[in-house]
Amino acid sequence: MNDEKSENKTLVRYSREGHIGFITLDRPDKRNAMNSALWKDLDKAIGLAEEDEEARVIILRGQGKSFCAGLDLGPENELIGAIGGTPGAAQKMKFFRLIIETQEIHSRLERISKPTIAAIHGHCLGAGLELVVCCDIRICSADTIFALPEAKLAIITDVGGLQRFPKIVGRGHARELAFRGNRFDAERARVINLVNDVYPDKETLDAKALEMAEEIAGNPPLAVQGAKEVLLFDEETIQRRSLHYNAARSCMILPSEDLFEAMTAYMQKRKGEFKGA
Repeated sequence: MNDEKSENKTLVRYSREGHIGFITLDRPDKRNAMNSALWKDLDKAIGLAEEDEEARVIILRGQGKSFCAGLDLGPENELIGAIGGTPGAAQKMKFFRLIIETQEIHSRLERISKPTIAAIHGHCLGAGLELVVCCDIRICSADTIFALPEAKLAIITDVGGLQRFPKIVGRGHARELAFRGNRFDAERARVINLVNDVYPDKETLDAKALEMAEEIAGNPPLAVQGAKEVLLFDEETIQRRSLHYNAARSCMILPSEDLFEAMTAYMQKRKGEFKGA
């Protein structure tokens, strides 16, 4: 997949060591911020992980100083272009299709037959946070900062976080995260059950993720995969309908005056002044 500067740069890599597969976000110069190219490479990496018959557990991780800084707000990101396009039916339909495509990539990670472990460090924001809640297990380093900042940017969280968060942290915490858009630390993430454990540094985090993966991989794979399938079974139908509605609802409010004010305020590092228009 093409990067904006390097024609042969793959933004997400899949690799395997023994029975442990690794999906690695590899855009460290942008703190693994997510754009259309990265999502396409992520989709390919998830496919490789699913097809790899030797892999029994998958670890999701990020290269560089952060796991993922969220949505890339740069103009080269196709999704940003669709959000800010000329208002009208065509703009909304394009944006709707892009959301659905992105939702499906996240759902593919959630539905992968092998157990998945997210090893999180640095920043885990927005779409990156929506990605890790697709994993079965989440662990992080003590320096990790989390947030769902979409409300501050005049957009709706729309690639699966609103469906998955209530199941993980409960209704009250999920609503707080979605409405406030505030940043919170690793200890808060552990208190609300967003992560299973917090480790002192990235080195320890990586070692513990591998240790856990190897323990799971040592169990009979058909039993482990069967347990995961059963755990997912009851959620599937309702979640698909909710994701579709979420995409449609996001398209209803964009573009808006508040969106452009939010983007400008973000770039100027000031508090936005919103009109609800």
